[in-house]
Amino acid sequence: MLKRTICVGLILGGALQAATVEQLLSGVKHHYQERMDRLSLEESERALGMVQAQFWPKIRVFGSVTHYNSPTNLRPATPTENAKFGPPPAGNGSGDFPFSTDIERIGATVSMPIFVAELFTLVEKARAMRQSVQAKKRLNLLKDQAIVLGANANLRYLEEMEAALLSKAKTLRSTEKIVGAKVKAGRASASALYKVQERLDSIRIALDNIAIQKENLRVLVESLSGVELRRSAPMRKKGRIEEREFLALQPLKARAQADRLEAEAQKEKLYPSLHLQGDINRGYGDSYFSGRRVQRDYGGIGLTVSAPLLDMPQIRSMQKARVHAMKSAIEVEKTATELRAKAKGMRRQVRVLEHSMSLHRRNIANEKKLLSIAHKSYDEGRMTLEEYLRYVDALYDAKAQLYKTQALWWQTLAQLAFLYGNDFERIVR
Repeated sequence: MLKRTICVGLILGGALQAATVEQLLSGVKHHYQERMDRLSLEESERALGMVQAQFWPKIRVFGSVTHYNSPTNLRPATPTENAKFGPPPAGNGSGDFPFSTDIERIGATVSMPIFVAELFTLVEKARAMRQSVQAKKRLNLLKDQAIVLGANANLRYLEEMEAALLSKAKTLRSTEKIVGAKVKAGRASASALYKVQERLDSIRIALDNIAIQKENLRVLVESLSGVELRRSAPMRKKGRIEEREFLALQPLKARAQADRLEAEAQKEKLYPSLHLQGDINRGYGDSYFSGRRVQRDYGGIGLTVSAPLLDMPQIRSMQKARVHAMKSAIEVEKTATELRAKAKGMRRQVRVLEHSMSLHRRNIANEKKLLSIAHKSYDEGRMTLEEYLRYVDALYDAKAQLYKTQALWWQTLAQLAFLYGNDFERIVR
């Protein structure tokens, strides 16, 4: 009774620790790659903000102290001041003209683009880049989720292979006892026992290889989701795959749009631009004529139109950007063609695998019946040991083919859902 209780407790404990598909998918959503992609998206937002900030005025303040080797005006003299210029009367306090050899200035400057064609295009380019990063973020998420689901399906395949091998080993151990008894009784040669033991050793080696493969898959799942798998998570298909635009095309299309806009912006650098510029400052100094402290305010505001008449480096940059945009457009078309062919092949493969699984299940049922008949024939001496072991191997091989096909079906299904950008939470449970 105590032994049974302990076994039940261990089974329940293992079941409680087993991860679910929902935990695996959620783990990928909150793991390192997703966090890095969120920061990349935030970077693209900041890049867009930097371009938009170029429309804002730039205001700077300054202060300076300058010594001149001859009297210099604090600001250009007005006409009335020019009329007064001349030697000051002796003993007269006049002559506080704005000229000094040491001038201190404080002030501010302002500049602002009124019309710069390339800035509007650069804003659209930054938005396209943000869209590309956002699409890449979703692409990376679904890609890692597809890998995790495929690894989980492979882990389930290895667990079922392990169970099938253990079942085969159990059958062979029973056969080993029977053969051993026959060898002791002199009704069978010792080589018959060696043949059974050889198969048992092969199973032990296969189990060791499976243990290594299972550990590699657990490492892969944990590295992508942060979830430590003790056993594979059970999976069931609950929704159909919706055929949408290929997910991998979305970041490429946005990137191609950004490259096209970059070529447009390079061309617009040759267009005329209009800027607003202004400044105001106050100058201080000791008047050269009277020696008394004087100050003057000076400022101005104006519009500046500028346009390059000849700028060969910029023309070459425009041509290079145009060629790069053409390459990006061709890359989108090439990828779309490849994805269409890949998706078509995967859809066919899913249908073939589903048909194969039904055949494998029927084959397993037949092999079980044949093994039962073979066991009885061997006990009655109507079949040799080699023939009986072939039936044991045939049942195991049939199970292995089914489990392998199931794992491949899940991997293909996950890849197909990833190609079309389907949410795995809707398809798998």
